[in-house]
Amino acid sequence: MIYRQLGNTGITVSEIGVGCGGLGAGRKVGLEPALEYALDHGVTLFDTAVSYAEGASEQVLGRVLAGRREKVVIASKFGTVIPPGGDAYKDFSVGNLRASLPVSLARLGTDYIDVYQLHNPPPAVLEDRRLFDELDALVARGTIRAYGLSIDDCATACRFLDATRGRAIQININLFKQKERPFLAEAARRSAGVIIKVPLAGGALSGRFTRDYPPPGEERRARWGEADFARRIGLVEKVRPVLERPGRTMGQGALAWLLSFDAVSAVIPGISSLEKMQDAVGAAGMRLTAEEMRTLDEMGGGEIRALNLSW
Repeated sequence: MIYRQLGNTGITVSEIGVGCGGLGAGRKVGLEPALEYALDHGVTLFDTAVSYAEGASEQVLGRVLAGRREKVVIASKFGTVIPPGGDAYKDFSVGNLRASLPVSLARLGTDYIDVYQLHNPPPAVLEDRRLFDELDALVARGTIRAYGLSIDDCATACRFLDATRGRAIQININLFKQKERPFLAEAARRSAGVIIKVPLAGGALSGRFTRDYPPPGEERRARWGEADFARRIGLVEKVRPVLERPGRTMGQGALAWLLSFDAVSAVIPGISSLEKMQDAVGAAGMRLTAEEMRTLDEMGGGEIRALNLSW
């Protein structure tokens, strides 16, 4: 495993982390062996949220990480509220921060969180000085080591870095979603750490998808729509010859593309099976060559570089 600094937070993270959305619910039950494999192979960064799987994600992590707290970096999030049987809504008030943090700490079995993130807030939240004064106070007390932002657009990320002392940004960039790629230079200029979420484009860049798999009606395929799904399959076949090489799977190549940018602190592919965890961990230390990076940039006259596909 290779380790990188999370900006100027003073926190060191494994360059391969684990995204724990949904952990402990639905098809993501029984993944403790995958988490153990990650831990045994040097993974230290685990990303979750108070709202994931109605709390099961933090609870499962807490059980698996028990006795190893000092060896790992836990990132969690607040601000997305999903009431039982109700619709999700956003609440970034100081009151909800004070209510959410103790819940996460209890579930995780810890007395501090390494990186506490606002979970996709609207831009107006960044003007709430009381909220960030509270977060600064939590850092001063040691209840959190650093705070940051999980977001999908670089304009909000840049505004966050300008308006607050937070220096950790989790953002959605991958080979099929490069609109926010210029943010990497901005993050480096501001000494911010960057955690890349959805690094495999919702699974498309794993190389496992075909025109027949996943089957019609599967959640991602239904969300994208059949025309968009077919387009993604075509794009996968374009980039596969560059990403997939002897000793490197396509998914590892996609992670290596991201890890070839110095501004990236870590990538956090989602956990869904032991096999996929093994594949992701195997990408540690991999980098694309300058020629491979250039080929991908120039592919189709810049078609790949211009992509901005939703996850």
